[in-house]
This record gives sequence, C-alpha cells and structure tokens, in this order.
Amino acid sequence: MNSADDERRDRRAGTLGYYWFITFEHASDLHSLTEECQQAIGTTYFYPVSREGLHLTLDRISYSGVHAPKQLDLIVTAARRVGQDQSPFMMTIEQLSNLRGAIGFKVSPAERVRGLRDALRSATLSVFPEAPIKDSASDPHVTVAYPASEDLSAMAAATSERASTMIRRVDVKVAEVVMVLLERRQHGYWWKAIARIPLAG
Repeated sequence: MNSADDERRDRRAGTLGYYWFITFEHASDLHSLTEECQQAIGTTYFYPVSREGLHLTLDRISYSGVHAPKQLDLIVTAARRVGQDQSPFMMTIEQLSNLRGAIGFKVSPAERVRGLRDALRSATLSVFPEAPIKDSASDPHVTVAYPASEDLSAMAAATSERASTMIRRVDVKVAEVVMVLLERRQHGYWWKAIARIPLAG
C-alpha cells in the first residue's frame, strides 16, 4: 500500500486499527502549554485537542480486524522484551508548527523518538512480518489542533508563527509506550489503551 492510500484510509471516520503511541495523561506542564497556545488558535477553523487526547504516534501495528487477541498478545510480549532495553528519556517541546494543515508541537530529540519507534517496529515485525507500518517523513510531533477542512495549511502556518511567541520550553519524561486501538472521529481521534509497555533499560 502506498502513502496516498494510507492517507486516504487514515482520513476515514471509524476504527483505524492498532498503533504504538506515547501518551501524556500526567504531563501537567504540557497540558498547560497546550491550553495557552490553543487560546491563540481560532476555533472557527481549527478544533483543539483535549488534554486527554494529546499523543505522539510512533507507528502503526495493523488495521482493524486483522489480528486475533492471541496475536496481539504475542506482539505485546515482544514489545515488553524490547522495552527492557529502552531507557526512559526526556522529550523537549519548544516549537509550534504547521503539520500539513494541523497545528502541533515538534519534539526533540527526534533521533531518540525514532529509535524507540524502530525498536517497537522490530518487535511488531518479529510477530507480524506483513505489518502495515506507517512510513512517514514527518518529524515527531504532538498535534494540538486539527483543521476543519483540507485547505488550511497557509492559515495553520500563520497561526503557528503567531502563537509561537508564547511558547516556553517544556520537558516531558517518556517512561512507557502504549498499544492503542485507534478510532478516527469527525474532528480528531479517540483511542482505547490495550497495553502499556514500560521503558525499563
């Protein structure tokens, strides 16, 4: 499947499949920064992400309906082995950016996030060699507002530049990753946590 097919599928409403996420339920500094930035984003054209909805997508595991629970359990077991070799790390958020029409924070160190993604990808592929992994040229990011239509990239860029004046550096500790069942809704995403994988290296 090529990237254009991936993007069309990901825009559909409904259940998308299983993914690896970093989530931020307890990142109070990030919650505060997000809410401050969202005050500068017009809700006529953009839909803000709630603090419970903040996430960083690491990789896709499979589409909905592909796996039986036993197969998912095997992927979780492989990921737990990988997690034993991955150390917790600090992720820095200090730049707001246009994300192809959405608005979000770029994060660093990008290399550390990609390394974690690659380790989880290896775990997934060890169980499911045909996994529809999500190849992406995008930098790691955390979306804070989704566009109401597909023609808002210029407005997203201008809004990001204007709101960036209020950005302060926030550091977030990443100590686990989460397998989620992801659902696309009208103006954002919802997910159910399936398994939490501690980084224990």
